[in-house]
Amino acid sequence: MKKTLGLVIAALTLSCLVVVPAFAQSGGDKQPPAGQGGDKAAAADPISGEWEGLVDMPDGPLPFGLTLKLDQGKVTGEVGSSAGSVAITEGSWADGKLTIVFTYVDGAGIEMVGSLADGQLTGSLNYGGGQMVMNWVAKKKPAK
Repeated sequence: MKKTLGLVIAALTLSCLVVVPAFAQSGGDKQPPAGQGGDKAAAADPISGEWEGLVDMPDGPLPFGLTLKLDQGKVTGEVGSSAGSVAITEGSWADGKLTIVFTYVDGAGIEMVGSLADGQLTGSLNYGGGQMVMNWVAKKKPAK
C-alpha cells in the first residue's frame, strides 16, 4: 500500500508541466509593457501563469508543474507532469493564500495550500484526507 501510494503521488507530481492549450491560446499571463498598467496587473494577480515546483517526498524531491489562472478570487488550471495532468476542481486565492483541490485517477482527493513570498509559492500537499502530508515549493516561469 505504501509503495502504491508513493507511486500515485510520484505520478501526480513528476517532472515537466503540461500546458493547458486553451490557456496558452488565450495569451496566458502576458503583461502589458511597463508604464501601461503592467505593474498594477502583476500586483493584482501574482499567481496566474506557469509554475515549476518540487514536492518533498520520502525518497527525495519530485518536480511538478502548475498552470494557474486567477479570476475574481477563483483559481482554475492544471497540476501536471510528463506523465499527464489533472484539472484543478476547486481553487481560491485570498489574503495571499492559494488553495487548490484536485482528484487523482485513484479517486483520492489532494489539496495543496500555499502562500506567496519572495517570488515563490510554498506550502503543503495533503493526500487522501491526511494519509500523507508533504511540503512543496514552486517558482513562476518567466513570461514568454
